[in-house]
Amino acid sequence: MAGELILVGVGHVFDIGNKIEEIIEKEMPDAIALELDTRRAFALQTGKKGKRYPNFLYSLLAKLQDNIAKKFGSVAGSEMLAAINKAVELGMPVFYIDINAEKIIKQLWQNLSFKKKISILLSIFFSLFMRKEKIEEEVKKFQEDTEYFMKKIEKDFPEIKDILIDKRNQYMADKLQEILKEKSKVIAIVGEGHINGLKTLLENEKINLKIVHLKDII
Repeated sequence: MAGELILVGVGHVFDIGNKIEEIIEKEMPDAIALELDTRRAFALQTGKKGKRYPNFLYSLLAKLQDNIAKKFGSVAGSEMLAAINKAVELGMPVFYIDINAEKIIKQLWQNLSFKKKISILLSIFFSLFMRKEKIEEEVKKFQEDTEYFMKKIEKDFPEIKDILIDKRNQYMADKLQEILKEKSKVIAIVGEGHINGLKTLLENEKINLKIVHLKDII
């Protein structure tokens, strides 16, 4: 019998924890899979983010997520924490399916040219001051044509596309296939930017695939 996989696309800066809980309660899966590694999951559950970062890029990205989340009245990663808490409440196992964040960011940093490092850092820095309305506009554009944005990233920053997106998609897809050998129904909660890639990797005759996009939640 084919396993059932429900991919739920999220934005880590939005206050959608209640929606995630509703989806879990409605679907009642055998397991929850999250786009987290064990260290990030521990940090979310304990509030201990750690004082040291592998490099300035990691630190700036974390600050950017926290900054944007505040503008939306949320806390970065709150939807993941809501999923963990709901799974515990319902007695469901939780699997962390992402590559270690510190290692992957470090790998990206090492593969970027000096010029691209400066470009990315400046882009993140200016994004810290972006108005909420502008962020909402960009999110809407991304949701309407995700493929365009992915192609643009691949053209301008192939290292980001390869290391932060494609490599992680393959890793998460492999993890989900392993889980589905043991669990017949799984909800996987991942960033919306990973949905299309995971769909391509997992859409086959052995998996009954259902997708809930971020735009269906917010």
